[in-house]
Amino acid sequence: MIYTVTLNPSIDLFIGIDELKLGYVNDIVSERSLPGGKAINVSRILQALRIPTIATGFTGGFQGKFIKDWLEKEDISTSFIEMSKPNRTNIRLFEDGKDTTINFPGPTIKSKEVNDLVYYLSRVREGDTIILGGSVPPMEDPIDNDIYLRLVSVAKANGANFVADVPSKFLLNIAKEKPLLVKPNGEDIEEAFNVKIEKLEDYIPYGKKLIELGAKNVIISYGSQGSMFFNKNHIYRSNEIDDGREIINTVACRDSMIAGFIGTMVRDGDPIESYRVSIASASATARVLDLPKREEIMNMLPLVEILTVE
Repeated sequence: MIYTVTLNPSIDLFIGIDELKLGYVNDIVSERSLPGGKAINVSRILQALRIPTIATGFTGGFQGKFIKDWLEKEDISTSFIEMSKPNRTNIRLFEDGKDTTINFPGPTIKSKEVNDLVYYLSRVREGDTIILGGSVPPMEDPIDNDIYLRLVSVAKANGANFVADVPSKFLLNIAKEKPLLVKPNGEDIEEAFNVKIEKLEDYIPYGKKLIELGAKNVIISYGSQGSMFFNKNHIYRSNEIDDGREIINTVACRDSMIAGFIGTMVRDGDPIESYRVSIASASATARVLDLPKREEIMNMLPLVEILTVE
């Protein structure tokens, strides 16, 4: 079974306006609300690819009910830890082609709630995979700020695989724990290694370093220009995907990459095909307002070329 863990879920409120006038009344021309959270998006894409998951993490209040109801409507199994406080609502403001994000920190998580999640995930076994994604919410006890490492320890103690799409400050320590996959973007690499990337080939030493630290597979994405895939044997890159359609949504592209890779890897065990499906998943996501359906992902596959770098 694949378990997806979102520590800080949200309702994402997408608002479109013609022009933002600070200090004045602004009329909304479009709006939509979606469940938010990296690992939640992974569950939704895996469901589109017909791969079952269990979504867990922390939920509470009206927002938490919205998130659970939405996932259950999509036939995604959920087993969230109920919090005493409501989840956050984040705002995405679209104006004249510009995308402005306003993220709230999220509710403070109590130590008991952290322990409940750790206990719940102690059920994982060999052959299972835990996918960890997103920000860490404020913790009642600062000792719980290491929750990602605690959950990694649970996975390893039970022989399960784990995948980490975590903030850059956790990346290097997580890589040392031998994750099945880490998926940083260019900014994460710059922050984790305290470097400035000027050219695409500058990513290569840092992808290799993550493999040397212990990660089994690494995907570094750098926007519309594509990505690189590293494993212990080779380095690959993808082409720029151009199907003539406008890119309208980059919110969940990295989540879709993880879902496409892991969903294919657990089924076929082929890392190159897994990388290919990850690119198709992200490319399909970039061209829809929410998340793509299976046929939209499959339609992208013929456009994906995987080239060997080393």
